[in-house]
Parts: sequence; C-alpha cells; structure tokens
Amino acid sequence: MRATAKIRETVARELDKLPDEALTQILDYIRFLKLKSLPDQELDARFVSALETATRIAQQEGITERDIAEEVAASRSEK
Repeated sequence: MRATAKIRETVARELDKLPDEALTQILDYIRFLKLKSLPDQELDARFVSALETATRIAQQEGITERDIAEEVAASRSEK
C-alpha cells in the first residue's frame, strides 16, 4: 500500500471518530488548504469575482458605501 493511500485511510478513520460538529471545521480547513495551493493569479481572479458578486448584491439590497463604512467603524469601535 502506498504511503498516500495509508494516510488517506488514517484520515478517514480519524474523521469517523470526530463529533459531527467538528466536521464543519474540518471542511473549512480542507477548503483553506486547497485555496492555499492555488497560484496567485487564480486567487486574485476568485477575489475579484467574489467582490463583484458582493457589490452587486449590496446594490440590489440598497446597501451603500456609507452603510458599509459605518458598519466597519462600529465593528472596530467594539474591539
């Protein structure tokens, strides 16, 4: 058995032992690792796409740049 296959088996066994609540955290970490391995150009493209989507949704919901700035300021003052 190849080392990679053995590691995959071990990971699967360990996952089965975790409580269901931890699975969300594991999935988040897996996604983080996948993103971390992408080239910078791909990450930049994904960021731009996500920002465009967020901007479009904000406009549809009537959220202004000022609304966002006020929320950020309020959040920072809570720290």
